Amino acid sequence: MKRIVIATLALVAAAGAYAQYSGSYTFGGSTTVAPIAYAAIERFQKENPGLKISYEAVGSGGGLKALLAGQISLSGSSADFSADQLKGAVATPIALDGLSVIVNKKGTGIKNISMEDLARIYHGDVTNWKQLGGANAPIVVVNRDESSGTYAAFWELVCQKPFGKAIAYTKNAIVTKENGEVAVKVLATPGAIGYVGMAFAQEVIKAGGLELSIDKVMPTTANVVAKKYPISRYLYIVTKSQPVEGTVEKAFIDYILSPMGQAIVKSADYIPLPKK
Repeated sequence: MKRIVIATLALVAAAGAYAQYSGSYTFGGSTTVAPIAYAAIERFQKENPGLKISYEAVGSGGGLKALLAGQISLSGSSADFSADQLKGAVATPIALDGLSVIVNKKGTGIKNISMEDLARIYHGDVTNWKQLGGANAPIVVVNRDESSGTYAAFWELVCQKPFGKAIAYTKNAIVTKENGEVAVKVLATPGAIGYVGMAFAQEVIKAGGLELSIDKVMPTTANVVAKKYPISRYLYIVTKSQPVEGTVEKAFIDYILSPMGQAIVKSADYIPLPKK
């Protein structure tokens, strides 16, 4: 009888824990983080039936702006914002990601590119694939818009960090809003080059595109974790201040950082945080 009472009390306590999270909440931000957020929100809501959460994929910059304005209470980010940009907000790492460089097979003629040549393409110094030993065809640059965390990450990792100075993006580029649009433009445009989160690269390959190696290193999970692949970054959940125990925001972050949440990260084709 004692065991039955204890088990019953445990079930009641668990039900009470789930019931404490209720109400409607709006999160938003990075389109790269969106697949993780959507899946985690779905599971989190099932465990908290009184809770309703929406996630608006408006880009990392748009998400941070909305967070600081009090329009949302949590934002996803694929950008490594500076302290000045965060303005007191707190960014919690939830996953790792590599940026894949993708090209249209037609009119390209290469399978590997150096970081320096990649920067030269996005700076506008290299405009024909023959300059890199490829086909005699113009390079069509596909870039992200300025509100994108992926845009900021690529600029920092490719155009700035390796050379110790800022190299401005070329203005002669097709501008897109999210990973899926980059993929569509690259696949539809001979000679095109773009960059997407690793999770999106497999769909590009299936559709007939090509994923380039960078300095002869492919964007794989093992290479990102080992820090061999040069274009990699953390993904974040950002809150306006330090997450407070007992709030939905803190509980949601803890959920993503739990073994169940990190399994969701992996199932979304991103890289779970290395175990400490």
